[in-house]
Amino acid sequence: MIVVVNEEQVEVDEQTTVAALLRSLGFPDRGIAVALDCAVLPRSNWATMLSEGDRLEVVTAVQGG
Repeated sequence: MIVVVNEEQVEVDEQTTVAALLRSLGFPDRGIAVALDCAVLPRSNWATMLSEGDRLEVVTAVQGG
């Protein structure tokens, strides 16, 4: 099935969770925020299974001034 991550289409299997997708795409374990279909998804809900057409936005925190 196809999901969209930061405007890029990604093919995943039907049992993929948000956490598994993030790992497979190389996102760090810390310092990121995730929105699923325009709603912020708390880390405690990253075990959520993805569905066809889901849209994720992943933002990485950057330090600096």
